[in-house]
This record gives sequence, C-alpha cells and structure tokens, in this order.
Amino acid sequence: MRRCAATRRSSSVAAPPQTNEVRRSGALLPGFLTIGRLFGKPLMLSEVGASAGLNLQWDRYAYRLGDVSWGPASNVALAPDWKGPPPPRADLEVSERAGCDLNPLDPSSADDRERLAAYIWADQADRLERTRKALEIAAGSGLTIDRVDAIHWLVERLSRPHLGLVHVVYHSVVWQYFPQELKARGEALIAQAGARATSDAPLARLQMEADGKPDGAALTLQVWPSGEHHEIGRADFHGRWVQWKGWPGP
Repeated sequence: MRRCAATRRSSSVAAPPQTNEVRRSGALLPGFLTIGRLFGKPLMLSEVGASAGLNLQWDRYAYRLGDVSWGPASNVALAPDWKGPPPPRADLEVSERAGCDLNPLDPSSADDRERLAAYIWADQADRLERTRKALEIAAGSGLTIDRVDAIHWLVERLSRPHLGLVHVVYHSVVWQYFPQELKARGEALIAQAGARATSDAPLARLQMEADGKPDGAALTLQVWPSGEHHEIGRADFHGRWVQWKGWPGP
C-alpha cells in the first residue's frame, strides 16, 4: 500500500538529510586520475557514507575540467569552474565498487528518489535534473549500498590486500560529521592497512572534507606503501568549483 503524503513527510523529517551531491564527483575525479597516474592499476573503490551511491558512479559521467574532457557519453555532464593546472592524464579502470551508509537510499525506489529530491531547493532545477539522471544511472547499475556502520565496514574492506589493484578508500563531506572516537578508530584502521600495503597491492585514501578554512573543502590524498600525503586542491562543498594544485613532482 502506498503511504500517504503526511507519512512520507514525517519519515523524511525523522531521517538526517542526504544531499549526495553529484557535482562532488567533479572534484574527486582529478584525485582518481592522480591515483591512476601514480600506480597504473585498476581501482577497487570503497566509499564511506555513500548514501544512494551516486558518487560511486563517477566513471559513468562526462566531465570538463578546464580544457580537459574525460569520461563516456553520459546524461550526467559535470563542468566545475576550474582554476589551476590541468589534471593528470591516466587510464582508469574500476574493477570493483562498494559503499556503506547507516541509512542508504535505494535509487530504484520511488520513495527514496522523492526523499533525495526533497533535500534539494525547489528552485534549483538544474540540480534536481542532474540528480534525477544520476539516480537513473545508479539504478541501472544494480549496485546496493551496505547498511552498516562505517568502522565495522572498514574492518572487513581493509582486512586483506588485493594484489594487482589499488584499493581507494574515499569520502566527501562525511568524515567531518563522525564523532571523534569513531574518526580516531577509522584513522587507525586505515593507517594499519596502509602499513600492510605493498607496491603490488597499494592503498589510497582520497578525501573531500572541511578543514576549518573558509575557502571550501580540502582535497587530500594519501597513498601507501610510501605513506605520502598531500593537499591536492580545494573545492566548493557542492562541487561548483575546483582550485587544483596537483600531486607534487613530475
């Protein structure tokens, strides 16, 4: 039986907002390109706080980053305002993708699509349309987001190396909302996995998170086995602009 509108509104209010902003993929992509350039291996993706999984579908969108185009022909086209040098060029292959969320949304569910649209301002027609198209891509992929606590999920995802792949743990505007204790446990888990990483089974952590500075979110990347860590750029929290620095070195 279809729930009444009042019931749906009550359910939406009871749940925390999940913007799952698709344009953040435009800020994350140059990070993935950097990882591809550094390692030259297929990517195993693990997204923390994936919501409906829209930013797990990033390789199925079309991009314009400054003068650089990337991606397949797609109904979702992302072109953030770009400042800085061009992003690196790299061939990217996604071998596996998975995500977790305490309250994942199902892109094939009419109620969940309605819920996600309700968190977008009604006058932002372009954002509503972009989200609708991204939901169609996510629904068509058949990917299911795991309903589980991030720390328990990371324990499993980081339990063993994956030879021939670079395992990428990433998150955008999520980690900053975790309680300090959970963040500390998550940091320790990732560091322990990094200590076990090898050149045949490297690990990368890509973040787009607030760092207390006024100019948007920090784009940071750490890779193992070296443990090297850099801020590679900054981005608007909704992905409207990217100030790119890039990974140091040739």
